[in-house]
Amino acid sequence: MSFSTKAQQSSDVSLIIGEKNIFLEDPFVVTVVLKFLGESPNPEYKFPELPNFSKRGVSKSIARSFVSGQPVATCTITQNYAAKKEGVFKIPAFRVNVNGTDLKQEAFVIKVNKPVTIDKKGINNTEAAKATDSQEDFTDFIEGNRPELANLNTKEDAFLSLSSSKSNPYVGEGFTVTLAFYVADNNTADIQFDHNEVQIPAITKKIKPENCWEESFGITEAQGVKVRINGKSYTQYKFYQATFYPLNNKSIVFPAVSLRLLKTIPDKNNGKKYSFVTFQTKPFTIKAKELPPHPLKNEVSVGLFTWREVLNRNKVSTGKSVEYSLQIMGDGYNVKLPEIKNDSIFDFFPPEVDAINTPQNNKIISTKSFTFQIIPKRAGNFALDKYFQWVYFNTKTEKYDTLKSVLKIQVSGQSIQTTDTPLAQTSVYDGLEQTDSSEEASNFKKLLKDEANILIVIMLIGIVYILIPNRKNKSR
Repeated sequence: MSFSTKAQQSSDVSLIIGEKNIFLEDPFVVTVVLKFLGESPNPEYKFPELPNFSKRGVSKSIARSFVSGQPVATCTITQNYAAKKEGVFKIPAFRVNVNGTDLKQEAFVIKVNKPVTIDKKGINNTEAAKATDSQEDFTDFIEGNRPELANLNTKEDAFLSLSSSKSNPYVGEGFTVTLAFYVADNNTADIQFDHNEVQIPAITKKIKPENCWEESFGITEAQGVKVRINGKSYTQYKFYQATFYPLNNKSIVFPAVSLRLLKTIPDKNNGKKYSFVTFQTKPFTIKAKELPPHPLKNEVSVGLFTWREVLNRNKVSTGKSVEYSLQIMGDGYNVKLPEIKNDSIFDFFPPEVDAINTPQNNKIISTKSFTFQIIPKRAGNFALDKYFQWVYFNTKTEKYDTLKSVLKIQVSGQSIQTTDTPLAQTSVYDGLEQTDSSEEASNFKKLLKDEANILIVIMLIGIVYILIPNRKNKSR
């Protein structure tokens, strides 16, 4: 199968030799990778004949991106060779000609193993299993263990797949969606990608759900990767991959999407004619389930996490700063520590926070780091688990879990007090023995005197009020 499009002027060319320990039914692969800058004609290439092998189909793909505003493309041309028999074969030095330039390859040895059968119990040949360690096994892909992938479009020995790593995650639990095109190595059809720079963005816009948080893998180049599906070798071209986190328990519907490719067909006059072939995925639904009841149900992160912490020193004097660093890493998102408040033992300064999201093994791994400055105010040995603990929902145990500090600080020196230090009294009786009872008695006498004076003033005002009307009557 051959992929082609308008290529661009090459700025870099490299030759890659594939796996040298293969099965009889698997191809030996020789790949040329060209990086282009600016528009140019389609690259010309010629691969050599190899002893004990026969040529079987060429695949070609191109991925475009922009670097500093300049269009850059990577073109991958792969020649497949089929072994004629099993055994160990020496391949002499050869050259691959690309755009008039020879790429040289030194001699090497290829080992071709016996054919193996793969059933639902796995590979039945130990040596064969070793030979496929470097290839991803998609056996479940075909066997129906993942329902959304069971109905595959395999015409032209190729298919388009839209798949999910999970079908029933918890609310807040990440699931990874992948859009990829697969081409069998025994495919000899001449098919090329058709305006992927337009089709792929339109497809990804259509499949992104509204009620999810998205973390994209940032795929910019659809490079071919060898995979095995039910014992058969394919080249995978991954177009889009992202991890989604459901924000509620509403169903998440992924519609069917289509990718159009251009097929070249020889005509009766030794010419060529072109037609379009369309590959389509099957729609599927992700059903998110609610988390169990918990006071922090709507706030916790969901996934599997690890807790790493360190103190720059374990012994410190009061008033001196100690640095505490904490790192929470896992496959969830929305990692937040509860507010840490000052008390009579420690003052805590707001932390420096750093967050990194990294794609790893078809997951987005989130790493969030916190760096605190702590000032002790009282002597003693103090455990930090009272201050640093974090609740999350563990998707492995399906229970809420708490990660907490295991570190302690040994503090020496005299106690100090800051404006944030709370009063030590916690009872209404605290400090009673320090109260001056004589002061309380004198205050009581003063209170009675003040009340008497107020009463006299009120009586005088009343007398004046009574006498004034009498004077008015006499004047009449």
